[in-house]
Amino acid sequence: MMKRIEAEFEAEELKRELSVSPLRQRGFSDDLRKRIETRVDEKIPCTRSWLKVVGSFCSAAVIVAAITVFLVNGEEAKNIALTEHNTTALQPDQAALFDAYGSQNSFTSGLLIGLRNDDRDTSYRTLYIAPRNDRPAVVAQGSGILVPYKRDFWRIEPLHYETVTDRHDFFIAHPATQRAVEARTIGPTLFKDDPSEKVIHTEKILFAANEYVSLETNETSTRVPSSTVSKTWTTTIPALASKRKPVTLGEVLSAAAKKEDFALDQWFVTRDQGRWVAMTSTDRSSTSGGEYRQLDVQLPKTVINHDEICCTWSEIGSRFPGASDMFSSPENDMTIVNADGMLLVFGSPNQLGGEPALSIKLKTKETVVMAQWATDHYVDEWAQKTAELLR
Repeated sequence: MMKRIEAEFEAEELKRELSVSPLRQRGFSDDLRKRIETRVDEKIPCTRSWLKVVGSFCSAAVIVAAITVFLVNGEEAKNIALTEHNTTALQPDQAALFDAYGSQNSFTSGLLIGLRNDDRDTSYRTLYIAPRNDRPAVVAQGSGILVPYKRDFWRIEPLHYETVTDRHDFFIAHPATQRAVEARTIGPTLFKDDPSEKVIHTEKILFAANEYVSLETNETSTRVPSSTVSKTWTTTIPALASKRKPVTLGEVLSAAAKKEDFALDQWFVTRDQGRWVAMTSTDRSSTSGGEYRQLDVQLPKTVINHDEICCTWSEIGSRFPGASDMFSSPENDMTIVNADGMLLVFGSPNQLGGEPALSIKLKTKETVVMAQWATDHYVDEWAQKTAELLR
């Protein structure tokens, strides 16, 4: 009877020690180990039935299981505490870095970019940058300029037309799903042929978007005295498919020609510090090109839908000393910096301090002549169409 009371007392004392959390040391203490070994070695007379014996073994098993569970839980508690300590010990710059890279998966917009390369023979290409697996990627690209017009896409395509004395390299616009008119068909309607002089006519795309196209024309004549005439002008995309009649700035602005500049038809659109701006020649009487000046007008959405950047140009210059241009999406989820011959694609503006999510190498003398943003369902729609049309 006394041994039974002692056993029950020791079991109760052991339970009390196990209930203290956490243990003072990992594993069994020397005192606890000796007490368990003593209990195991004791030979208690079998005065109980076999059911009582089984019960004793069950009690011992319960005690061992309790010890094991407690030790495991104690180790887990230690690991959790260590993890919490390490997390709170992160330096502020490390946390900012993780936040920047973690939020890079928020790309939702697409950008259709047209590029002109002035190295040797002038050439053009179009890129469409859009999310792919939650990261920005060039999902379609091809030669020429593919421009969205209304709910469709049009191509601005170069044509070559020659006569006995003349050579004309010019542009024509047409729906991308249709074939362009042949140069020998439209050429005679656009250019008069004078057998007494030799003419070389070339054109360059300065801007394309929405409804308008800006071009630079250079024409050299051998008529005595020989001359080279340069002209910049703007017309609508459909007009470039036929008569190619220039439009005045007043027509584009839907304003009466109250200002002298509004009556101009020798004007064009170009990039300047992250914005599309209207420009004209400083000398209206000159036909030889040269210096240009910016016109103090706000271009309407018929010219360009979205023309806002996230930061001031001085801020961009301090972060990217070699920056020449910048584009920000309407949804503020994509920011592209043109710097040092690269298009650097970032997420939101607060990620400009990190590494770009995508870098696109430009050719030596490439400049941007088109930048059209796609949002909502147009992002995937443009991805499908540009993949089909850009080869």
